[in-house]
Amino acid sequence: QFVGGWYDILLPWMLEDYAALRAAGHSPQLRLGPWTHTAPGLVGAGPRDGLAWLRWHLLGDRAGVRSSPVRVYVTGERSGGGWRDLESWPPPGSAERRLWLGGGGALDSGPPNGSGSDGYRYDPHDPTPSVGGPVLLARHPVLDNRELESRGDVLTYSSPPLTEVVEAVGPVRIELWARASSDHFDLFARVCDVDLEGRSWNICDALARIAPERFERSGDGIWAVAFALWPIGHRFEAGHRIRVQVSSGAHPRYARNPGTGEDPITATALSAVDVEILHGGGHPSALVLPTAAGA
Repeated sequence: QFVGGWYDILLPWMLEDYAALRAAGHSPQLRLGPWTHTAPGLVGAGPRDGLAWLRWHLLGDRAGVRSSPVRVYVTGERSGGGWRDLESWPPPGSAERRLWLGGGGALDSGPPNGSGSDGYRYDPHDPTPSVGGPVLLARHPVLDNRELESRGDVLTYSSPPLTEVVEAVGPVRIELWARASSDHFDLFARVCDVDLEGRSWNICDALARIAPERFERSGDGIWAVAFALWPIGHRFEAGHRIRVQVSSGAHPRYARNPGTGEDPITATALSAVDVEILHGGGHPSALVLPTAAGA
């Protein structure tokens, strides 16, 4: 049995273990709630669901109703969120919804007309701070990100107001094309739900550490960077906007990149890095969200 939360700092590796057991022919049980690693809800769900699973396997039909193999809590309660019963993870029959980054901070369902780029300077002397997100001990992982997004080293791309509810449950991926003044820098991407009052609530995120041996770079110095974010289980309400943040840090949750290729823990020098995010044309930076088949 696996019990985790959308804001659990260990969630991606727990899901790898779940997938490995499934691939080996086993039938593990999975529970994902709106929790951090040490949240009371997660701590309580472990023994409660574990005992129910054991009771079923010992008593069969005499135990009562069998619990679902996978149960996930979809956040966004006002638009119909709540617990969902699934047969497996990722959700069977799910497809992909691609949203392209574009000029003027746009995030659109179609590729942008033309190409462009946006830039910022990441300075490890003043690293981009972490605001909410998957953590080990904190009880309030979802925070208003507007102050963070006002920084010069954070880019934002926002969809138009949604005309209908969008439910996204499953893996999330970001595909970025970037150019930088150093061979060593980070890319941090985050999905947010922007409500009717303009508050930007973090949903899922992740950071990739860029270096020549980790990602491909073309002859013109452009990096192709694709990486998975924490998985998602969220409903974006009609009228809300989907937002993507792009930056180069989330300190101290992730150790600041010194920009020199040195180990972040033992680095003796810090160097600012200029980063450029390309979009459109031959560099289609995009967010890839899961969605129900046919949606």
